[in-house]
Amino acid sequence: MKSLFLSLLGLFALPGAVFAEPDFYRDVFPFLKANCVSCHNKTTTKAGLNMESPQLMIQGGDSGPSIIPGKSAQSLIVTASLHQDDLEMPPPNNKSGAVKLTAAEVSILKQWIDLGAKSSTQIERTVALKAFAASVDPIYSVAVTKDGRYAACGRSNDIFIYDLATRRVSARIPNAHQALVQSLAFSPDGKRLASGSFREVKIWHMGSSVTSTSSVVSRRAEANLIKKILDSTKLAVLSSAASADGKTLAIACSDGSVRLWDAVTNKQVIELRGHLPAAKKCAELEWAIARNALEQGFQKSESDRFTKQNTALDELLKKANDAITSMKKVLPEKQKAVPPATAAKNDAQKAVDEVNMKIKAAPNGKADATMDRDLKAAQEKLITARMGEVSALAAVSATESNIKDAEDDVKRITDSKAKNGKAIADSTAAANAAKTAHDKAIAELAALKQQISKPSAKVLALGFSADAARVAALFEDGVLRVWATATGWVIEEVAGSASGVATIAAGPDGSFTAVKSLTLSVGGSPAWTLERTLNEKGLFADRVNAVRFSPDGKTLVTGGGELSRTGDIFFFDVVTGKVVRSWREKHSDTILCLDFSPDGKLLASGAADKITRVTDIATGKQVNLFEGHTHHVMSLAFRADGRVLATAGAESVVNTWDMIIGERKKKIEGWTKEVTSLQFIGATNQIVTAAGDNKVRIVSDDGGEIRSIANLPDYMQAAASTPNGDMLIGGGEDSFLRVWDGINGKELVAFGK
Repeated sequence: MKSLFLSLLGLFALPGAVFAEPDFYRDVFPFLKANCVSCHNKTTTKAGLNMESPQLMIQGGDSGPSIIPGKSAQSLIVTASLHQDDLEMPPPNNKSGAVKLTAAEVSILKQWIDLGAKSSTQIERTVALKAFAASVDPIYSVAVTKDGRYAACGRSNDIFIYDLATRRVSARIPNAHQALVQSLAFSPDGKRLASGSFREVKIWHMGSSVTSTSSVVSRRAEANLIKKILDSTKLAVLSSAASADGKTLAIACSDGSVRLWDAVTNKQVIELRGHLPAAKKCAELEWAIARNALEQGFQKSESDRFTKQNTALDELLKKANDAITSMKKVLPEKQKAVPPATAAKNDAQKAVDEVNMKIKAAPNGKADATMDRDLKAAQEKLITARMGEVSALAAVSATESNIKDAEDDVKRITDSKAKNGKAIADSTAAANAAKTAHDKAIAELAALKQQISKPSAKVLALGFSADAARVAALFEDGVLRVWATATGWVIEEVAGSASGVATIAAGPDGSFTAVKSLTLSVGGSPAWTLERTLNEKGLFADRVNAVRFSPDGKTLVTGGGELSRTGDIFFFDVVTGKVVRSWREKHSDTILCLDFSPDGKLLASGAADKITRVTDIATGKQVNLFEGHTHHVMSLAFRADGRVLATAGAESVVNTWDMIIGERKKKIEGWTKEVTSLQFIGATNQIVTAAGDNKVRIVSDDGGEIRSIANLPDYMQAAASTPNGDMLIGGGEDSFLRVWDGINGKELVAFGK
């Protein structure tokens, strides 16, 4: 968990001073804040009482007003502070570390109440930040550019930017903030870097590469080394160069390739081919392959889901049809029973009527005992007959109703099956389209790689950078191309004229020298400069724990808030730095993480209140509220297709959420401490996570274990991946930014301070 190294608002009393009348914020609030407010505040309002202002205490809670102005003896806060009338506040052994007020504090409290319990003006003390100790250098946040070229980390209050191609430090921004760097994010084009700290956000801009005015001429490789290489390969060597330390050789071969050789072992290290447009196209095709593979998997799962539903519906349909058949089979018999029952009822009614006629004809219209007995018997038979008719009619009605219900079920089930059938057809069509696009991208990538492997323009000259991190080649077509020697990535190139400038010089001895020259230059490491600072007074209450650029790069969103009170989100126009939208108190505790949906329409936010919210940016309306965590939501990320959201919890759990149905997809466990960060790897369903159990772990969004890099030296705070997943980075409390091979988990390099 991140440590707080700053004091926020200070409320103080001048030592040795004597005041005629207690001032609330100067004299009373400090001891109330230390011993009462932790349980009686806006967020945690125990017994319905908020003690953050005189007005709120007068308003009171479940037991009524806690203070009565002018009457300290009748005020509950005084009674509780004195532990009288079975009131004991703060309670003993409480979790907040609150203690019983001292006699002097109770005296000040009583005096303040007796004098009217007046409010006062809260004094904001200027925060004086001191330099950090050398040992305070944790990495709390990391970021990787969308093209995978650069990685950044905050270390203490400095920002370090690394070139993942050369595996070297690209830039360092010392004292980027006065406080710890809490959050980092690159813009989609990689030209801007946003950093969040205590009450401020800064936007840094990548400027033009710094080109040195001095030059180092690479030396040619020694003839004996070239001979060894020629003996081991059938290719002709057109040009060569040696690194400054002589340990690495670069040779230009007749097939248009540049190859690096270890001068000591005489073994080829890497073959350098391709050009910058081809490298970018390869990256696009790799993304398309992964994205379409993800789409195929999703559409197949949808098709399987609907097919499974239809299988269950088939069972229900069979039961409904069986019920119809069964009910229609017994309906005639039940209908046949109605006429006899009606006739029996009519006969019984006739018998009752006949007895009544006899009674009416008797002397004085009075029935004798026999008539009474006959009438009673006839009435009993009528009741029985009526019940028989009702039962027969009810049986028919129930059967007909059951048939209708079953027929309605058949229609509903049939409609659902038809709807599912269409969904299956749509999913199948979408899966087929994704497969076609997937196969096409694979074929294009293979063709591009084949094209790259073919002979190209010949190399005229080679040269190493002074640190041997780069090697450059000038081709006969006028192109100057630069590769990173550590990875073989094409990192820069510039086109020139193939003709050049030709001159002939005459020597004193009558000889002539013809020279054809071409001047081209490519830059070195780019320079990062401060573009603007966002620190408007009153805007950020505390640390800015999250920063994110929108997918179009036009908007920067920040997340933070006041601890245990508010979670605030602000949207800034990147060009002007102006606030364009404010969501104050979006959460009831400070916001720790943010992410845009891939289409930029939704914003997901996670906070210390254990809640994840997904909000429609245009309307500000909440789309989803996820409550699956029992501790802080430390990090979150959308999958590349926007259909899944992953959230990391401080309770050592990752939850994935199905954004289509708005329900939890999977609860993923296996960590023993807080999961501090997560990110989907490119356009896949794989998630790279960092955790406090000294582990960087990769899981799928359905809970499958992919890989685990365990037994790291210290608590890991953040991890990220390059878009194609070929490199992972991670940092934590030991201040090292580590880079691993994304395929096998092998550590490639560890950058220290």
